[in-house]
Amino acid sequence: MQIVIENLNDSAGLLGARRVFRVPRSLPAQVKTLDASRWQVHPALYDADTLLALRDARLDEHDREIALAGGVARLNASIGWQRMADPEDAAALLRMAKDSVIPRVRLLLSVMPDQDTSGFASWFETFAPHVPTGDGTLLRACKLYGREPHFQRNLDAVWDAGWLPVVFTADPQSVLKQAAERQSAVVFRHAASAADLDAMHGDPALDVSRWIASSPQYLLSVEAARRASLVVRPAIPDDLTRHALLARFNEIDLIATDHVARGSTSGPGLQSQDHFLPALLTLADSLDVPAHAVLGRASSRPAMLFGQDPTDWAVALVSNEALPHSEVPGIDATRDPFDHASFTPRVMAIVHGDTLWPTKHLIESIRYPN
Repeated sequence: MQIVIENLNDSAGLLGARRVFRVPRSLPAQVKTLDASRWQVHPALYDADTLLALRDARLDEHDREIALAGGVARLNASIGWQRMADPEDAAALLRMAKDSVIPRVRLLLSVMPDQDTSGFASWFETFAPHVPTGDGTLLRACKLYGREPHFQRNLDAVWDAGWLPVVFTADPQSVLKQAAERQSAVVFRHAASAADLDAMHGDPALDVSRWIASSPQYLLSVEAARRASLVVRPAIPDDLTRHALLARFNEIDLIATDHVARGSTSGPGLQSQDHFLPALLTLADSLDVPAHAVLGRASSRPAMLFGQDPTDWAVALVSNEALPHSEVPGIDATRDPFDHASFTPRVMAIVHGDTLWPTKHLIESIRYPN
């Protein structure tokens, strides 16, 4: 099926002259032309921190719907190192990631603290020099958790291999000192307060390349009762703490959702990727800054850090018209910090090449017009 987009507001020319697209999914047969006069074009996002189920090395269709609704064209999916140590499972995961399109899935090795981590360093020493990472399917990066008992040994192993540690720790200053001594880079996850920023920057005299990441739930208001009911590390702060963090927004390098898909773990975690682009556009409005000043932290900056194939380039078509609330399959409302949030922007489709991927919002607006 082909579809024609008319009257689209693309002031930056992100789509060029393209207005006729093929659609790889079902839309009502009579739909040939769409009036996009209330739509705006933005770069599609790169969500650098997610945890998906990937059972049988497949992307669940609900997870695809969630990514589309959030304007996410690329994502890093955390994979426990034990899965990569299993040759059959690893081969299947690598094939899936290599063949993925929208969203493009990149595998991010992870040393999960709720599993036995004692064998990681010795396994990784043999694995890292020979694993294929040139196509970006498996990133030369690894998530590490300061609370797991072998953290220091595992951090050393990642640095020794020339890989990038992506760290969540209560003692970032110790990690910074080691990074400076090694002249190596580090990424810190979960800046949730101004105090976190202070610790992640450390001594100004240290010459070290560090990247600091935060998430929408730490930057946007979450209703107090909902905030208290959500189980996540670190906990969602109160508004006073949030405002202090926002006052130093320019010190945040990356924004990622830390989205934990249904069934991927029994531990804590939020589900918010379906709100990602609308939330960031709302944040830009609240900060009174251009959209690109916020979106870049979830698009061009993670691409710069983790690498980007030019064929990954995609754009999101966003409606600025208030639409009825729409449930997205696969989201557990009790783990969603923005459930029923009144974000006016809504992602209608992602365009990749000459293909338009409609979101649930677009499909419903066609099938059930107001």
